[in-house]
Amino acid sequence: MSFAIVVLIARIGLVAVVYLFLFLVVRAGYREVRATNSVMKTMPGQAGASVAPRLLVLAAGQTPYQVGQEFRLRNPTLLGRDPGSDIVVEDEWVSGQHLRLSAKASDWTAQDMNSTNGTRINGVRLQGTAPLKTGDVLDVGRLRLRFAVDS
Repeated sequence: MSFAIVVLIARIGLVAVVYLFLFLVVRAGYREVRATNSVMKTMPGQAGASVAPRLLVLAAGQTPYQVGQEFRLRNPTLLGRDPGSDIVVEDEWVSGQHLRLSAKASDWTAQDMNSTNGTRINGVRLQGTAPLKTGDVLDVGRLRLRFAVDS
């Protein structure tokens, strides 16, 4: 095989690799946009603006979070010490899988995942599953969070 043919094949291969890379970047961006849009809902009176349900840190306890920090929720959202949790709570009072927040239609619920130290909603220990409403305060270990949904 002549040197010119080898160079041509190498150039075609390089172009193919560049196009494959660009395709993967665009596909990853598209998936990220779709995932973000699936958890967001449109606010009334503001066309195109969107807000997702969220948790606001009221007291950080022993976690690295800051008071005022917000966590956007997806359906479902798992809180716990396990690194695979959606919101990792690094507190020895928190179980690996501690609390699950989920929604059916627009109604959100909190479910304690049989955690050792339990979860409190507005100061009352959560038994099983309970509905959530805007303003509810959740105590997960020493982390205190306020649940909010803009409607």
